[in-house]
Amino acid sequence: MKETENKRKMKAVICPKYGPAKVLKLTEIDIPHPNENEVLIRNYGSSINTVDILYRLGKAPKRLFWAFRPLIGPAIRHSAGGFRKPKKRIPGFGFAGEIVSVGKEVKNWQVGNHVYGYNPPGGTYTEFIVVSPSTLAKKPTNLSFQEAAAVPGGASPALSAFRDIARPKKGQKVLIIGASGGIGTFAVQMAKYIYEAEVTGVCGSTNLDMVQEIGADFVIDYHKEDYTKNNKKYDLIFDAIGAGTFSKCRNILTAEGLFVTTNPVIRPKNLFHVNNSNFRVCKADDSADALNLLREWIESGKIKPVIDTVYSLSQTAEAHRHYETGHSKGRVVISIN
Repeated sequence: MKETENKRKMKAVICPKYGPAKVLKLTEIDIPHPNENEVLIRNYGSSINTVDILYRLGKAPKRLFWAFRPLIGPAIRHSAGGFRKPKKRIPGFGFAGEIVSVGKEVKNWQVGNHVYGYNPPGGTYTEFIVVSPSTLAKKPTNLSFQEAAAVPGGASPALSAFRDIARPKKGQKVLIIGASGGIGTFAVQMAKYIYEAEVTGVCGSTNLDMVQEIGADFVIDYHKEDYTKNNKKYDLIFDAIGAGTFSKCRNILTAEGLFVTTNPVIRPKNLFHVNNSNFRVCKADDSADALNLLREWIESGKIKPVIDTVYSLSQTAEAHRHYETGHSKGRVVISIN
């Protein structure tokens, strides 16, 4: 594919300053050139992750406990590269596309390879990206580019929770809080079809059928039932959205059960339990090895991304606004044609 030979400019969404979604602007910039140890990818898809929102805001969200917001804001701006405005002007981390140019020192990848990955420096809301080959994994053959772009950043926290921390055994009871979200939908499928657990999903009333369709044995509407008071014991509680607290859930855990959360800071009471052996925090693993394992599971039909909405690159601000409502069913994806 020689698309870059006839183009010097590419479309990209930039974040010129911190603020609400409207600060995101579609523009044209120069196509980057890979160094000898890098590859250039024609990018066809990205997805919205919480870190994208934080980098755009330059501060902690309002739902974060008030005492932590002044502390988290400077850390976010430091990570984004600037205190007055982000130096990393192009948001986005997940991607899926086709290699169009390979540096001389790159050995294991070729022009034409279909790949997906998570680029730690960011910059994936654009038509072309330069990445390190160590971040790349082969794209699942049974997914479109846009579907593949939904995997990095979404499946990775669930993978870490199950593979690295909980390791549930066949038949064990797993409760997933936020089962209809971008992380939760992957978690439901992994718990059911990879680890063969008995899965209970917690979500809103409009998502009950979808969560059951992707593998949950039982579904709880949190609007109608308090899952912490149903007298059922679970071997694992995975909080995919940071909505629960260990103190409220400990009474529905088995003696050796684990409460695993993706975000302990939203509920500050959780910080008092960081040394408790039943309380754990998972970190996302978007390494090439992790993405290759996810590809195997996807190609075998055990898991698949659940897509809420696909937006065009020009609709990125709208995609951010939709994600920030907290009501998406699965992943919010950006298609880059």
